[in-house]
Amino acid sequence: MAKNKRDVEAKVKKAALEETAARLFMEQGFDATSMQQIARALDVAPNTLYWYYASKDELLVGVLNRLLSQTLQRLPAMGGLPLTAQMAWILDELEQSREMVATVHGRLDQSPVIRAWHDQFHQFVESTVIWTLKTAGVEASRCATLATVATFLVEGLLAHPHSADQRNDILEWFAASTGSANRPV
Repeated sequence: MAKNKRDVEAKVKKAALEETAARLFMEQGFDATSMQQIARALDVAPNTLYWYYASKDELLVGVLNRLLSQTLQRLPAMGGLPLTAQMAWILDELEQSREMVATVHGRLDQSPVIRAWHDQFHQFVESTVIWTLKTAGVEASRCATLATVATFLVEGLLAHPHSADQRNDILEWFAASTGSANRPV
């Protein structure tokens, strides 16, 4: 019984650590946030953080995984909406962590941990888009290319300023190019 209690306490502490780090990363930026600041916000000794994460990069990956998991829990509610609406929803979700997306891209060449997470994230997104497109009746031979385009499209919209009209035009163009523009997916 004590082991289970410790496991639960560790999960609660890890969740608090990730939530605090996420808040500070978004408020101050990744580079401006130190492990010491995170520890101070949690009212723990700085070395406590290293029990859970070996580095700030690993903590960033933990934060990103938590945010992605929260988004994925809400994803089934988007089922049945047209592809354009689903992509707009995903963009809105990712927009909340725009700073961390920029950090990931800025650290790809500096951090093997972040590079590995980024590559796995791309594989996950592309496989999800492929499944979604196949479900919508898009030819299997086109799905992989369209999934790559969708990934780059989302990253581009997150990385570059644009108007709401430009975003809608781009999403509608993509949905039309799949042949499933207004069909529920």
